[in-house]
Amino acid sequence: MKRALLLPLGDHWPFYEIYSKIAIRAYKNIIFCLILAFSLLSAFSVNAQAPTGYSLAWSDEFNTASLDTTLWKYRTGVAGTSYLKPENVVLENGKIRINLKKETYGGKAYTAGGIITKTPRRYGYYEVSVKIDGGYGWHEAFWSSWKSGFDDLNPAYDNMDKLEIDCFEHYADYANNYYTYGAIQWSPFTGNANRDYKTVAENLSSSYNVFGFEYTPDYLNYFYNGQLVKTVDTRKLPSHDLYLWLTCIANKPNATDSGAVFFDYLKCYEISPANYHLRKVAFIAHLDSLKLPLHSAASDLWIEAEDFKNKQNWTKELDENMVVLKGYTQRDATRDSTELTAITGIKIDSAGNYKLWVRSRDFTVGQGTRKFKVILNGQQVPGEFGNHGANGYAWQSAGTYYLPQGTTTLKLFDSSQNFARCDKFLLTSDTSFIPVGIGADSNVQHVVPSGSGEPFTPGNLVVLRIGDGLTALTSGNATSVFLDEYTSSGGLVRSIPMPVAATGTNKRLTLSVSAADKTEGYLTRSPDGKFLALAGYDAAPGLAGVSISASATVKRTIGIVDADGIVNTSTGLNTFSGVTIRSAVTSNGTDIWTTGGNNGIRYTTLGSATSIAITTPTARCLNIFNDQLYASTTATNLRIAQIGTGMPVTAGQTMTNLPGIATTSGSPYGIYMADLSSSVPGVDVMYVADDGTNALSKYSLVRETWVLNGKIGTATDLYRGLTGKQNGAEVVLYATRKNSGLTTGGEIVSITDTTGYNVNFAVPQVVLLASAPTNTIFRGIALAPDTTTAQTFSMLRSTIKTPQEKSAVLRVFCSNGSDDLLLVVTSKTKLQGPLRIVNLITRNVVYSGNLKTEAEKSSSIIKVKNLVPGYYSAAYTTSVGLIYCKFSYQ
Repeated sequence: MKRALLLPLGDHWPFYEIYSKIAIRAYKNIIFCLILAFSLLSAFSVNAQAPTGYSLAWSDEFNTASLDTTLWKYRTGVAGTSYLKPENVVLENGKIRINLKKETYGGKAYTAGGIITKTPRRYGYYEVSVKIDGGYGWHEAFWSSWKSGFDDLNPAYDNMDKLEIDCFEHYADYANNYYTYGAIQWSPFTGNANRDYKTVAENLSSSYNVFGFEYTPDYLNYFYNGQLVKTVDTRKLPSHDLYLWLTCIANKPNATDSGAVFFDYLKCYEISPANYHLRKVAFIAHLDSLKLPLHSAASDLWIEAEDFKNKQNWTKELDENMVVLKGYTQRDATRDSTELTAITGIKIDSAGNYKLWVRSRDFTVGQGTRKFKVILNGQQVPGEFGNHGANGYAWQSAGTYYLPQGTTTLKLFDSSQNFARCDKFLLTSDTSFIPVGIGADSNVQHVVPSGSGEPFTPGNLVVLRIGDGLTALTSGNATSVFLDEYTSSGGLVRSIPMPVAATGTNKRLTLSVSAADKTEGYLTRSPDGKFLALAGYDAAPGLAGVSISASATVKRTIGIVDADGIVNTSTGLNTFSGVTIRSAVTSNGTDIWTTGGNNGIRYTTLGSATSIAITTPTARCLNIFNDQLYASTTATNLRIAQIGTGMPVTAGQTMTNLPGIATTSGSPYGIYMADLSSSVPGVDVMYVADDGTNALSKYSLVRETWVLNGKIGTATDLYRGLTGKQNGAEVVLYATRKNSGLTTGGEIVSITDTTGYNVNFAVPQVVLLASAPTNTIFRGIALAPDTTTAQTFSMLRSTIKTPQEKSAVLRVFCSNGSDDLLLVVTSKTKLQGPLRIVNLITRNVVYSGNLKTEAEKSSSIIKVKNLVPGYYSAAYTTSVGLIYCKFSYQ
């Protein structure tokens, strides 16, 4: 918000809306000042009595035979559907009459008129007495501007902050007892400092009524017939001289026939510095009081909507004297959800339960139609916002959520595409606290949101967590899924939510829990170290029986998360119907293998809707070591199996149990393989997590047979997820265990094995790194994918095929805020081919075209429209192969 504050007074000063009982007792002096303000205003009558302390500086009672053109100029030219003529402004009977005529002139079907003061004024009190015409199609107003007409083209206006004050406007289709008033800031922000509407008892077309405004350095007061209507803080609004306008135009093509609007007088008042010093005290005290109470007794995180990291198509606007985010102004059914979603990341220092509040805008006209939705850590919060029924901004409760330490992702979804507005959010650990007024200033750090381009830290761990920590786990129900990044010593870094609502091509990814079945939720890292893979259901949280659902209705989703933390859940398969989907693995981010409760092991590709069964038996956990696909399973006569040769993609593959591994006993899950012997080709040591008596077992490949080298733990440890890293002859294992049922969330542990090849475990110490929070379960675990993305660009070429390709380099440079991208290609030969640039957050192609480059070093500039902050890939397909790089645009 970071702007001057709106004062929602309405027709009275609603202390009951502003103060808690405690605040009232604490601010008795403020109440005294406000009572003083009422006494100061009591002398203000309907008949042109200025506020106490003001004296008349200048007025025009319009008692002359003609307009005094030394004081006034005519407003002329085209406005709306009318042409404004001096002849339409007539003085009669001590009043200005502006005639409204249905006549063709200047290419318009109507004529009207108006007058503007020639001498600008700044602070003071200004009022008119007016009787409107009220006919349909006519816009009548008393307002002020920094310029003396639309023909006033003073170049000094271009670089100044500008303010327009509309004391009274009656629009073309308003009832005759209804008007609007407000202040518009035109620079540096464009938008309403306030825009309000008032219904009155009088018929504005049958009697004269007095409209006035008091403009000061500290506040702006609006009056109607001597009554204070609203006060607005001006301390951070532009300050300059104002010209006063009395005008009427037609702004409908079918306005009513001839009529007139009458102005009885314009009066301008001034106040001395001494009197103003006394008068302002009560108003400033009231303005400041609306900020209270600022905080609860616990931890409060105040989040300004306009500070979102990626605003997408939401725009910053000044409204009600606050900088807010505004959505689309017209619905377009062809827009996808990516275009409608603003997103940011917020750093959470302390894990715990937080109450979420949303401050949104509603109107009495078209009430509840300017709505938006909120998504917190991938979970769509209940209901919509902007439908609270109050005219203005108000706080709406959005529920209580468990937030882990690290980065929390917050999204705004423009569900109505109809002027939705959001001011700010509050996350408070005091779940009984109710915010009032505008709340406090921002006190959070906005970061690139999890799942939207924040790189992992190499060497960290990633654990798949089922459950948001707040909602009790229910057997069989679809449940939110998170990837929690931990340091290798067990410190939580952040949580990346998997989608619970479709966004762009991304599908939902949830999992279920069961007291009987623990085979869901396993995580793998690709052999090149750049991608994580997991599997789940395209279902909203809470869907009952999700693991036995029909896959034609509830697709099985594959999630791929790259080293930049970007989540891709575009792969949705109609397979594993009626049974669980268990795990997935990718070799390169595109080729994917997955398995479930039936239908064998299947091959698919990123974004596909179909898959190929490459085996008949099914499996639990898949993984790739030394370019060979392996699986743990309890299928008949299989426990740890090799699938075909290499990484097969066709049907008819054979699952072969590894020699030496039991075929009828054991309950294996995660496996990790290492190469510890220089005399044995390839991987030669294997660790297996088992939730039975085998616990965590070690095997070595001796003369082509896997030999048991002992185990650690017991059946009660329930080892399941497993990964590791090799440092010379040392292997550090990371495992999840004790994650059974609906109440035991499990642990992350580390085990360091220094014994080497074909030597029994030496009873290594098991180090507890972290325990699952309440109402959550740990399942799969993997090393964090490595990132090679630099701040400006990084080169990530495809597999080198030729010496020419090896020497070819593509780099992309961008200037923040510009649509121009500078491409620099270094190559020994001329190159030609298609260039494609993809937004790695949305997966949208933002540029596609052909590129020709010269030998050695060649530069080209391309224009890419609508670049938004985030990470991008550029792929240049040439005769020497694919040249590829990533770059960021901030």
